[in-house]
Amino acid sequence: MANVVVTGEALDKSIREVVRILEDAVGCTAGPKGLTVAISKPYGSPEITKDGYKVMKSIKPEEPLAVAIANIITQSASQCNDKVGDGTTTCSILTAKVIEEVSKAKAAGADIISIKNGILKAKEAVLTALLSMKREVASEDEIAQVATISANGDKNIGSKIAQCVREVGKD
Repeated sequence: MANVVVTGEALDKSIREVVRILEDAVGCTAGPKGLTVAISKPYGSPEITKDGYKVMKSIKPEEPLAVAIANIITQSASQCNDKVGDGTTTCSILTAKVIEEVSKAKAAGADIISIKNGILKAKEAVLTALLSMKREVASEDEIAQVATISANGDKNIGSKIAQCVREVGKD
């Protein structure tokens, strides 16, 4: 297949459409009250999950341009997963919102270099704020609380994870 070159408003429209599809599918899984999603498979019964990252990776657009756009968002979530091991749904939602706001700013006539510089400044401000809020999770109870949240509220799994961390160590 020949390379597809899309620019201008057609590109922006495609980006908005793909971002909306991904955000709708992944965003509903966010947080402790997030919804489960059924993912169809080529064989067997569908997989039921609340894992936004898994939902995102399962979305396979047919159009080459849509695939490229989806890969950008999936890549940001993948980097989050590799570095942190959690927060991929939040990362995906934030990435989608940044893309959405950039699209709006471009439509309003903003200079793309100014937009980029603004995003970089915002990133630094967010990182500074997050670093000022972080605190060490030290006690077994705190580890169990965090693990319970990651396990969709399952206290049994949370306490077992905390017990494993106590026995094996954090590293």
